[in-house]
Amino acid sequence: MLNFEGVIRYIDVMTQKEFTYLASETRAKAVSIAQRFGYAQDDAEDIAQDVMLRLWSLHEQINDAAHLKASAAITTKCVCIDKWRTTHQHTEIAGTMPLIDEDTLHDRLEYAELERWLYKQIDALPTTSGIVLKMRQLEHRELGEIADILGIRQTSVSTLLSRARNELLNKLKRRNQQ
Repeated sequence: MLNFEGVIRYIDVMTQKEFTYLASETRAKAVSIAQRFGYAQDDAEDIAQDVMLRLWSLHEQINDAAHLKASAAITTKCVCIDKWRTTHQHTEIAGTMPLIDEDTLHDRLEYAELERWLYKQIDALPTTSGIVLKMRQLEHRELGEIADILGIRQTSVSTLLSRARNELLNKLKRRNQQ
């Protein structure tokens, strides 16, 4: 007796040979998209490499060339946005946090006051956001672990964590402007 599901699954899966054949064209498309996002040639090449690695890990789930190209375009856009967010988030935070030299009594007192203020602001966050932020930042738990504990999806954990961090960052900016 023939197992048609197995035959159909095999037909719908992109093989390594097919992926390799389409890889150069797909990589060039990824570089082009990254450059349209404003990245220099070297950065665009790095992004394309990251995209191709991600797509290779998913090649068994890709059906055909059109699916590969669409996945490459979406993945490239997501990687570009992630890279932009990462670099801009660090520059924003670096500009808002005061540099503290703990050698002087005044600086130690100021740091202790800032720490108390920060814990107070964390406690003032909405319940779920505050819990997620404490679990991630203070208890150093992984996102998947937090999702399991709270019984929510990992994407929801990421969203709550992002909102909590943004709210704290905005409060810190307002505090430093006063």
